[in-house]
Amino acid sequence: MSPAPILVTGATGTLGQLVVKRLIALDRPVRVFTRRPDAARKHFGAAVQIAVGEFADRTSLDAALRGIDRLLLLSPISERLAADQIAVADAAATAGVRRIVKISGSDWTIEPAGSSISGDAHAAIERHLRTLSLEKVWLRPNAWMQVSLANTIRQVQAGNPIIAANPDAGIGYIDARDIADVAVHQLMADALAGEMLNLTGPEVVAARQVAALLSSAFERPVAAIARPLVAAAAEADFEHRAVAQFTALIAAGRAAVTTDVVATLTGRAPRDIQTFIAEHLAAEAALAG
Repeated sequence: MSPAPILVTGATGTLGQLVVKRLIALDRPVRVFTRRPDAARKHFGAAVQIAVGEFADRTSLDAALRGIDRLLLLSPISERLAADQIAVADAAATAGVRRIVKISGSDWTIEPAGSSISGDAHAAIERHLRTLSLEKVWLRPNAWMQVSLANTIRQVQAGNPIIAANPDAGIGYIDARDIADVAVHQLMADALAGEMLNLTGPEVVAARQVAALLSSAFERPVAAIARPLVAAAAEADFEHRAVAQFTALIAAGRAAVTTDVVATLTGRAPRDIQTFIAEHLAAEAALAG
């Protein structure tokens, strides 16, 4: 008898794609819940089941969750973050889903409360998950290399210096591939490793150190320049306000942390930023021909 499909929300985003492709490689049936079926089919072909719907549409959620045993809960930063994920979790509990693996916010955005609107939304979801009678774990990944570090590399490629509110504030950057590896581990494992897993890379690196690494990679000087924090405009949307708060928390040194969770669960060290920079530049060179 074949195993029940694993349902993945947020499957067409950077992390969702990594998780789905790993599950496919493990010959695990996968169903993706999406409002963009054409994008899902482009990414995964016929290798996945596609359930079309919206988080706010309980009928489509119920259909997507039918026959599901385990769920990866992932959605973008937005005003509806808490409402959407709580709706999925409630529908999953009603459908008899046994395990939820949630991609949460960075630990330093969630604790202490009130640090971040995004972190507070994730905290509300985590609290709600605790009330449900199913297995659950939330992963709190630190700053993603594929987001903040990749953007820094693009700025330097364009001839700009690295701009940071505090160039000496460290960040325990994590590669999204390591987040995906831990997520798949927890989806597939016989037992969860805990209720909350704080995921980081192997080292804390500040903007000045990143500048030194990029100076070597580009064979030219790259400066790291301090620029005062700018608060998001009052009329800015949820995501832009959240990102402004992330920047302030990073400048205060809140992201300067490492844990051994990736190594403990995967049996190998998490990817470091030197490797990420080299692979990123090699991939761009290959695309350029």
